[in-house]
Amino acid sequence: MMVVDGSQGEGGGQILRTAVALSAVTHESVKVTRIRAGRPTPGLSPSHVTSVGAVASLCDAKVDGLHPGSKEITFRPEELLGGEFRLDIGTAGSISLVIQSCLLPALLSRASTKMALTGGTNVRWSPPIDYMLEVHLPIVEKFSARCSADIVSRGFFPEGGGEVLLETSPAGQLSGHDQGPAGKPLSIRGIAFSQNLPEHVVDRMRHAAMKGLVRFADVKLSSDHRVGRSAGAGLLLTAQCENSVLGASALGERGVRAETLGESCAADLVETVDSGASVDEHMLDQILPYMALANGSSSILAEEVSEHAKTNMLVIEQLLDRRFSVKEMDNLVEISVD
Repeated sequence: MMVVDGSQGEGGGQILRTAVALSAVTHESVKVTRIRAGRPTPGLSPSHVTSVGAVASLCDAKVDGLHPGSKEITFRPEELLGGEFRLDIGTAGSISLVIQSCLLPALLSRASTKMALTGGTNVRWSPPIDYMLEVHLPIVEKFSARCSADIVSRGFFPEGGGEVLLETSPAGQLSGHDQGPAGKPLSIRGIAFSQNLPEHVVDRMRHAAMKGLVRFADVKLSSDHRVGRSAGAGLLLTAQCENSVLGASALGERGVRAETLGESCAADLVETVDSGASVDEHMLDQILPYMALANGSSSILAEEVSEHAKTNMLVIEQLLDRRFSVKEMDNLVEISVD
């Protein structure tokens, strides 16, 4: 049984999610110790419990220590079979992070998988669900995977109440993908959204973002205004490029003007597009497990290697017989695995 130190490197929940996902696909048991040991609230949060439980449901795993606050778990997987599941985080915990945990095992299951996930769709410290749909899934599909997701309802902190449907088809074997520079931006797409807030909030975010994107010829930003259990707002922008898709997002918070959100989100996207990177900073650490498990070589270009990415590489290298190469190239960094 492999033992993974959950406090190493960046020391966050990504260590747990990666370790459990790789345990499921390799059929090798893993013990994760000192989970989030250096954080203000160490141990498992409700969303971490749901993440591990989601993976366990895919492979009928036996899990010891799976409860909020637990600082150590043991995960013993069986065969990945797929199936239909309904999972409720019980709070506004991030649905996106649960998807990050279970998507890879779901794709490598023997049968298709359908999951109904309830919790937070747009919450702090995690990718918005819109990013998962418009950036994460399209890039994952470059590794010969087939997956889709739909937003049934949005959930914001603290009430939650969001629901997302995730579907995957068995991939059999992921194929390696060498991702060069993103290339020329062909179009800019985006969505400004709010729930239980005045409609002008969405309009102000959208207009501010449009002003920051005037240099691009093809820009279309849609609006999504809803009524639901919780209140919140945000924005996702994507650059559909010749060879990739890049994303930037902003989440509303009390005291921050809608115009500020739109301006900052547009500026973040422009900076990433101008860098020449093939993935944005958030996608970098999310794509590493797919690169390592794919058949053949894979490579990506990033602006820099974040602490999240460095930590994820450490965990992946410990659990798999593959090694990452990191090489500086002009103003970018090439990360590859053979």
